[in-house]
Amino acid sequence: MEEFKPYAVLAIIIAIVILLVLDRIRTALVFFAGVILLYVSGIADTALLLESFSNQSIITIFLLILLTAVVQDNYNLIGALDALFKKAQSPRKFLFRMTLSVGSVSSIMNNTPIVALMIPYVYQWSRKAKTAPSKLMIPLSFAAILGGMITPIGTSTNLVLIGFLRSAGDPLLGLSDFILPGILVLIVGVIFLSTIGTKLLPSHDDVVDDMRQNIREYLAETEIPTGSDLHGKTVAQAELRNLDGIYLVEILRNGDAIRPVTPDEKLRQGDRLFFAGDTSRVVSLVEDVEGLTWSKKDKFQLGDEIDILEVVVPYNSKLEGKTLKESEFRENYDAAVVAIHRNGERVSGKLGEIKLASGDLLLLISGKQFSRLSNQDKDLYTVSVISKRNRQPAWKRWLFGSFVLGVIAIILAGLVSLFKGLIILFTAAVVLRLINAEGIKKNLNFDLFVILGSALVLGNIFIETGAAELVAKPFIEFLKPFGTTWILIGIFALTVLFTSFITNVAAVSILFPLVFQIIHDLNLNPLPVYLTLAFAASAAFITPVSYQTNLMVYGPGNYKFKDFLRIGLPFTLIYGAVVILFMLNFYEING
Repeated sequence: MEEFKPYAVLAIIIAIVILLVLDRIRTALVFFAGVILLYVSGIADTALLLESFSNQSIITIFLLILLTAVVQDNYNLIGALDALFKKAQSPRKFLFRMTLSVGSVSSIMNNTPIVALMIPYVYQWSRKAKTAPSKLMIPLSFAAILGGMITPIGTSTNLVLIGFLRSAGDPLLGLSDFILPGILVLIVGVIFLSTIGTKLLPSHDDVVDDMRQNIREYLAETEIPTGSDLHGKTVAQAELRNLDGIYLVEILRNGDAIRPVTPDEKLRQGDRLFFAGDTSRVVSLVEDVEGLTWSKKDKFQLGDEIDILEVVVPYNSKLEGKTLKESEFRENYDAAVVAIHRNGERVSGKLGEIKLASGDLLLLISGKQFSRLSNQDKDLYTVSVISKRNRQPAWKRWLFGSFVLGVIAIILAGLVSLFKGLIILFTAAVVLRLINAEGIKKNLNFDLFVILGSALVLGNIFIETGAAELVAKPFIEFLKPFGTTWILIGIFALTVLFTSFITNVAAVSILFPLVFQIIHDLNLNPLPVYLTLAFAASAAFITPVSYQTNLMVYGPGNYKFKDFLRIGLPFTLIYGAVVILFMLNFYEING
């Protein structure tokens, strides 16, 4: 039975990779299903599961996420951005400053909330400067990814790799190992994005501008004339609910907007009714509903009468795979969806029946409660509005800031570990009430926890059963005659391929066992090889699905899949060349 275990593990790993590439099932479910199969079959035991899901690296990742939320919610980062970019008059200067600053901050803070904070800021700057958002959004995401490679805590990928190293008993990677190559790739990346990159980036129209110019494709305007039978009836009584392919998104009454429209809202003569969806169907609606006519106005001024918000469905949102009806979008967010954009194009069909996907850009007409309701979870990121935070008293912020500086000092002095330092800071934040139970719940991602814990289980089993050796042998035999340089290139290329189509954490968990086996079989210096794996796993530049920040900018930039390929391929080649050359010249590869 033992001799079949490596093949069983290999089959499960292959099945996981296929399911991740197909992207039909939530990533967390795919990983956890693989772990359950291993556990039920007796290949993985209870001790390994408990050890993996309570791994110090996973707890470190969540502490960093929570502390990033503390900083974002309690400090005036927007004011700092205004001061930083005040003198950036041209798009090129803004791009240079933005990428350099985002990269620097991402080295010590979780990059997802940083990008979420920056998207509306960059979007508004582009509109003021009359520059296409598509010229700035990809650089924003790439800069956040690059900055994450400067320190071990800059990205979850690095911490997961360190978790594997701790389990395997290999030397851990520290700040001194990441900082030089990390700064180098950030500098080279910023220069590339500010020069050659600007020519490779597309110049797509802003989605809202396109909507304003082609408003009749998005909204149809009708009116309830004087003497109409609809006067005094509710929306439900007038049978203006559950319409085929369209729905009522707003009523304009005496200059006041009523949105979203509830079923018990009473109609009045003179009301102007706006319908979204397949607007051609409004023709038959006007014909069928007595008392409803076309508006006497030839056109309406969208900017004056209707506020359009743009929001992005992020990776791992609970809205993924659900229709607007299934998610009860209007009730839960006090907003009505006017249009859905995906892969740079408007999605056709009945809005209520379209299954949402990560990266989708939704155009909304929102009510007064939208801002409060959308800020209660992480299932939507607002693009076109910079959210305002209710910050704590100044003395609390100053005291916590002093704590941060003090803890950084004792960590660098080696008096406490990074993990203990983060525990101290998190405790201080709780005591000062800079974060409460609701804030903790909002910022903890259960899917991420499942993915990280499952990844560690899979990686360890891959090594322990000998499945990694099965895969490593042909890889070694093929590349060994070409020397260690080509082995590094091979590891980098294979990892980039995996990380481009599945998550970077998945890429590390699948390829770490392979790299572990190669290092020990060929007696290589582990540090440069593991660093190559880490940098390759974060090289998520070729596809929008490779990293959550790419998906976050996908909609606001109005990008198509090919836009990422066009800039991502040369960017990855330059990034890879810098990483490989650094490893070859800074380290002795052969042990």
